[in-house]
Amino acid sequence: MSLSRLLLALAVLSACHHFATAFSTYTSRHLSLPPSSSSALDAKSALRKQWSNRERNSILDRNGEYFTLDRFSGKVQFGSSSTIRTPLDGASKPLIEKWLSNDKAIALSIWDEKLITEVDPQVYRLKLMTLMFVTIQLAPHVDVRMWTDKSYNSGESNTVFKLESVGFDPNIQILPGVGVNADSLGILIDVVGELYPSKDGRAVEGKIGFVTSGELPPPMRLLPEPALRGSLSTINRTITNFAVKSFKDGARKKFADFLLEEAT
Repeated sequence: MSLSRLLLALAVLSACHHFATAFSTYTSRHLSLPPSSSSALDAKSALRKQWSNRERNSILDRNGEYFTLDRFSGKVQFGSSSTIRTPLDGASKPLIEKWLSNDKAIALSIWDEKLITEVDPQVYRLKLMTLMFVTIQLAPHVDVRMWTDKSYNSGESNTVFKLESVGFDPNIQILPGVGVNADSLGILIDVVGELYPSKDGRAVEGKIGFVTSGELPPPMRLLPEPALRGSLSTINRTITNFAVKSFKDGARKKFADFLLEEAT
């Protein structure tokens, strides 16, 4: 089982349910939750520091696909960032702001309710499908912090729903007799994103992205870059299209449910 295929598979798994996975990622930052939230992460999950605005923006400011490869070290990173605009029937800016203030409601609008668990306040574990690749079985999950930032500028309110990955466990199981150490693959998927009301108050807008990283073993570093980049480009487009569609469908339904609750 080549690491390049494993990375592609994890990217599909991650962002196909992710939002979002929908949402942007970066691999060099470590996030540590407050002591009260330490139970949210498994021992295998990669803890990270609090992301700074600069670090978040380095991903959110990208447009389209992202790819880097260091053939000497074998480190590879790839991902995609995209914008979202989803019109919402019966929407207004105050209503969207109120809806975005409920992190649990938004979390459930971007993920299958059967595959999401609130492991701590504002921290959600997004479970992914189990996948078998010949001798390697994957059942990964991503822990994502979701919260709402509110600010005021010249008396006008600004509400932004944010999310960022705080841990990732690929949960790789290597079958006996395979000369691969799961930990040596160094696979990591990070996600960040944000959502906010559109200026006209008729839609929710935002940006999402992800970055997947890992280390290619020496033989894989000799792969022609065009071939590797082409394969990843296909995966990126698949991920982005799925993530955007999933959010649009989920957001419309959950916002309609929200309006019904407001009317009663």
